[in-house]
Amino acid sequence: MENVFEKLSSSTLRSRIAEKIQEAILTGRLHEGERLVERKLAEQFDTSLTAVREALIQLETAGFVIKKPNSATYVTKLSLEAAEKIFTVRKVLEAFAVEEAARVASPRQVEQLEAAYGELLDTARSQSAQAFILKDLALHEMIWQLTANEYLEIALRRIVQPVFAFTAIRVLSCGPFDLLQDAQSHGPIIQAIKRNHPTQAKDAFLAAVEEWLNKTRDYLFAQFKKSGG
Repeated sequence: MENVFEKLSSSTLRSRIAEKIQEAILTGRLHEGERLVERKLAEQFDTSLTAVREALIQLETAGFVIKKPNSATYVTKLSLEAAEKIFTVRKVLEAFAVEEAARVASPRQVEQLEAAYGELLDTARSQSAQAFILKDLALHEMIWQLTANEYLEIALRRIVQPVFAFTAIRVLSCGPFDLLQDAQSHGPIIQAIKRNHPTQAKDAFLAAVEEWLNKTRDYLFAQFKKSGG
């Protein structure tokens, strides 16, 4: 692994190291599947192994790195099979979360959700793919939070965030996709939650998630192969 990081000195080393590594992943200086060696990272940042390990834990939680059973850490790389397994679980857990959100959402929470959806649409129109992915994840996280079920939220973060991180990484190689169409696919879900209609919300989510899975197959994997990845 080449030396791509500057030395840091700060009381907030963990967060700054995590931020620098994430930036390197999103700008292509670190590649999907690349192994991250803690000792080398500590040398490059001129800091302790503890700070690096804490930063990698933070990145693992966000889905940008994966820790393998042998304790080695790698930049997130998903196979199509792994992505499909994640979507299978999403169809169960996230559909339940959407249903619950529609059941309990207050007018104030719906107002905040609609504002987040508006931001997603605006970001889509700006054609900033990586910013769009972050806004998209934030919208999903807001829906999970509406359930007031911290165990469900933790489970969904663990399962879903690697897909968003992997999408952000692959966008660099595949080029832009139809952001506005993707954003608009969330509209029926938001409207069903606004109407406090759990069944409609679940049905809207299941229709959308099938569309997102097809896009993942066709865009993140098929297009990546065409581009020589």
